[in-house]
Amino acid sequence: MMHDAGYKIKDKKHASWLMNRASRISRKIMHRVSCIVHRDRKGVTLVELMITLVIFSVVISMIYSVFNAFVKQATSERKTAKTEMDVINVAWPLLKDIQTAGFGAPKYSCTSTTQCDCHINVTGTESATVSRTLTIHSTAAGDDQHAGKWSYITGSSCDVTGLPDEDDEAENQRRVVVINNLDKSRIGYTYVKGTASPQLNACGSFEGHIAYWMANTSASPVAPQLGCYETEYSLDTSTAAPATCAADTLSLRRSVSTVGGSGTAQPILDCVLYVTYRFGCISSSGALTWQTGTDCGTSKLRLVKVGMIVQNSMRRDFQGANTITLFEDLGTTLQRQIDLDAINTSLRFYKWRKLEQTIVLKNLE
Repeated sequence: MMHDAGYKIKDKKHASWLMNRASRISRKIMHRVSCIVHRDRKGVTLVELMITLVIFSVVISMIYSVFNAFVKQATSERKTAKTEMDVINVAWPLLKDIQTAGFGAPKYSCTSTTQCDCHINVTGTESATVSRTLTIHSTAAGDDQHAGKWSYITGSSCDVTGLPDEDDEAENQRRVVVINNLDKSRIGYTYVKGTASPQLNACGSFEGHIAYWMANTSASPVAPQLGCYETEYSLDTSTAAPATCAADTLSLRRSVSTVGGSGTAQPILDCVLYVTYRFGCISSSGALTWQTGTDCGTSKLRLVKVGMIVQNSMRRDFQGANTITLFEDLGTTLQRQIDLDAINTSLRFYKWRKLEQTIVLKNLE
């Protein structure tokens, strides 16, 4: 016989009852344990879910940060690529227009009031924050299909080639200005007649000189009408730059006129911070001197330097250099240093593209 804590088992029947009772209690305990374990398993699953959500949130945050950085970088790269393409697309026409200065225009000083005087000039007062306007006089610095066409005048009938004839245009679109081949003085105006053998309508003393196609449709332009294009490059201070541009940047615009004064200005490059020019004059002894204006005269003026600062990125999270210097090779008196903080402290958060180009003037003399 067995006993537990003084409790006696009376007989087999009693023992069987106790066993059944213990079995029932055991089953109840196991059920309770099972419930507890099951409940604990549910608690662990919830914790795991919470941890998973936290990890998922962290991963999503990391992915968003990487994606956001990627978008910013892609936008910046796109802006850089766009700026490069815009600079190329704008720089070449600008350089071409400058290079044609004086083409088909009579030789006069910048103090003259004669039509198409001063083949190239700048107006306005330059400062660290203000750019000047560049003006070009030329029969080639325009957008017409015939711009830049010219011909030697040969024979007693004043034969010409390469100019619009009667098959091409009406009479007022065949105007020419005749320039003396020796001293670039203007001899007169006329127009081209005929088709198979085009000739000048009025020959006179034109033989041996040069006829330049003229954009002005007047038979004899009288001031303020011109015998050439007047092409201007300036920064547009009256119109706000696009939203993608940094504060205090402007649009470079180009205007073309044949009647004097400013023509209709068209924006050609956005987000320009500054543009300026320097002029190279060569003396009779061959010495080259650079200056800010064109007052050395067409007999000495031979080179033009163009300097431009263009926005090359979207706003960044870090600052760049405070100053940008144009024409560093010309020395302290002629170089132009732009203090970004002096203009706007936010400008240092952008990248800037500095463009410098030297153009040879071939048509002033």
